[in-house]
Amino acid sequence: MSHAFIQPTFTGPVDIIGDIHGEIEALDRLLHVLGYDEEGNQAEQRRLIFVGDLCDRGPDSVAVLKRVKCLVEAGRAQCVLGNHEINLLTDTFREGNGWFFGSAHQDDFKAFNSVPASEVHRKWILDFLNSLPLVLDAPHLRVVHACWDQRSVDQLRSSSFYSLRQAYEYFLEQTALELQALGISEQIQAEQQQYQGQLKDPTASIPLLKSLAEKEWRDQMQNPIRTLSSGAEIIAQKPVYAGGRWRMIDRLAWWENYANRVPVVIGHYWRNFKSAEEKSGLFKDIDAVMWFGQHSNVFCVDYSVGKRYHDRQQQAEFSQHLGALRLPEQRLIFENGRQYQTHR
Repeated sequence: MSHAFIQPTFTGPVDIIGDIHGEIEALDRLLHVLGYDEEGNQAEQRRLIFVGDLCDRGPDSVAVLKRVKCLVEAGRAQCVLGNHEINLLTDTFREGNGWFFGSAHQDDFKAFNSVPASEVHRKWILDFLNSLPLVLDAPHLRVVHACWDQRSVDQLRSSSFYSLRQAYEYFLEQTALELQALGISEQIQAEQQQYQGQLKDPTASIPLLKSLAEKEWRDQMQNPIRTLSSGAEIIAQKPVYAGGRWRMIDRLAWWENYANRVPVVIGHYWRNFKSAEEKSGLFKDIDAVMWFGQHSNVFCVDYSVGKRYHDRQQQAEFSQHLGALRLPEQRLIFENGRQYQTHR
């Protein structure tokens, strides 16, 4: 049986919850504020949708995954895969996922103090993640972790891969063959070896490595799983330090070219309530409660709760809160009870 990468979105009223990143207390508070009991029942018969990135960095990814699994299996919730879940499914070490693979591994050198997963945990976590789609798609609403890319959606919709990992590895192999055909495989290897000791050092001064940039761009944009779960990218003007390493590609505001009228809700992009003068990146000129894109019908519900590990290390008050977008009301509700009417 082939993997169901695309599934239909719930009909009826929903609450779409942003990236949780192992923050189980924030999730419990938000569910309470939204009016859900422990089984996921809600007085107005609302249901939940999670945009992915349930795990990593926070104190208890196991508990978050267990809570969401129970809600999904009870039919009270849907969840799409984020890039952090993709990393678990593909045995990819990244900053913050030592709780799953064993800390500290080579990409998990910060003190995240996360509850470690046991062998039993790892088995049911992988089984659960393997059951989840990458995309929820219906005429009234689309949900994807990072990027709505129609070509990628169509590619996966017509595929017959039996697992996400099989599909992921197939697309990586296709890219490797293309790089060989271009004749730059040796240059890529040489660049990686020359800067091997600096690619994870945030203080290093690294030039844009053109062959490596070509590889990273093709790995990202020619693999529909990566495009949908971690976003559209372009080759950067200079290296960008993100996720614990220097990258030769940079994020692209794909929503500026999204011409479809169906609304899309995403996570992934670490939104915040800072002033325009303090902001940088893709949301520099976008208000924190604004829909955006060509038709003002894209909304990011990730409000940077993944940064709480830093607040804990500094013994500081939490600067970010977990939020949910309530539809069709278009109202934003946070775990601390604050509410905002979104606008277009």
